Amino acid sequence: MLNISPMRVRCTLLLAAAIALAACGGGDDAANTTASTTDVATTVAPATTATPTTATPATDAPTTDASSTDASTAPSTSEAASAGGEPITVVDDRGVEVVIESADRIVPVDGDLAEIVWALGLGDNVVATDISATYPEAADSSTKIGYQRALSPEPILEQEPTVVLATEVAGPPETLADLERTGVPVVIVPTPPTADGPATKIRAVAAALGVPDRGEELAAQVEGEIAAAAARVDGSIESPRVAAMYVRGENVQLVLGAESGVGWVIDEIGGVNIADELGVADAEAITAEAMLVAAPDVIIVPSAGLESVGGVEGLLAIQGLSQTPAGQSGRVFAYDDQYLLGNGPRTGQLIDQMVTDIYAGAQ
Repeated sequence: MLNISPMRVRCTLLLAAAIALAACGGGDDAANTTASTTDVATTVAPATTATPTTATPATDAPTTDASSTDASTAPSTSEAASAGGEPITVVDDRGVEVVIESADRIVPVDGDLAEIVWALGLGDNVVATDISATYPEAADSSTKIGYQRALSPEPILEQEPTVVLATEVAGPPETLADLERTGVPVVIVPTPPTADGPATKIRAVAAALGVPDRGEELAAQVEGEIAAAAARVDGSIESPRVAAMYVRGENVQLVLGAESGVGWVIDEIGGVNIADELGVADAEAITAEAMLVAAPDVIIVPSAGLESVGGVEGLLAIQGLSQTPAGQSGRVFAYDDQYLLGNGPRTGQLIDQMVTDIYAGAQ
């Protein structure tokens, strides 16, 4: 049984994937793979085809009004940024008070946080990202400072950041301490694996960067998109049994539970997460027998993982998946890793596409 941080299981999975791939000598890292769209009954990669409406947020100048940032879901702002460049102070997810003098040189140490920064219109201020940042294209092609769980201070300090945005999995702790000792503000952003998680992260990032009004606008937009997508589910249709899996070749084959960040998405699409019935809270390997008993109607998997096992045919050869209802009907849907697991600004669009994919022909 794996014990992975419930708030940010995707990061642990990426690291496990890298180790597994190194051992078997093949495959691309999830953070650098983009799948192509194929038959709906097999795989889809919406991240490469959809045009996120959240990618073009309001472009007004940073505001001094922090009142629009919900203090219950974002760092509390005791000093709002002003047009004159006054510093702001936030209390981050650790309960640490962080003073940010400037957002001119941002290093988001997480792909989801990088995506939020760009969606807030501050992408030009990003001087580097970690390797998990693959969207938008500018983030993917940006200078890389390593992987968020295995950071060294030197590559980050070389970028002369004025603020570093990270999540609770960033580390090791010594690196973060070194950054703070040199005077670099490090803000740990909350990442709850729940329906309000995307908006929570957006508001937190916006507060730290001194643009709370932009953050509130973007967060409200994302919340609206999630609600609208979920409302498309027809309650008269029997709920599909869904297995969300994370795979990397023959060495990493996991079922994702409620605390993985994808569990609440399954709830929003009206699905039954088999992980709940199997007692999987975050991410665990399960036996072929357990999967057969769980009998998923649909399998959801990150696109890079699907490629690592040779596509749908290779996936269905794992643990008797071909004998499940999903395997027999070929109902396997693959989505870009950051898109599926990130709980970022595009989550409403992900849910909308999943509803279309899973209920195709039934609604």
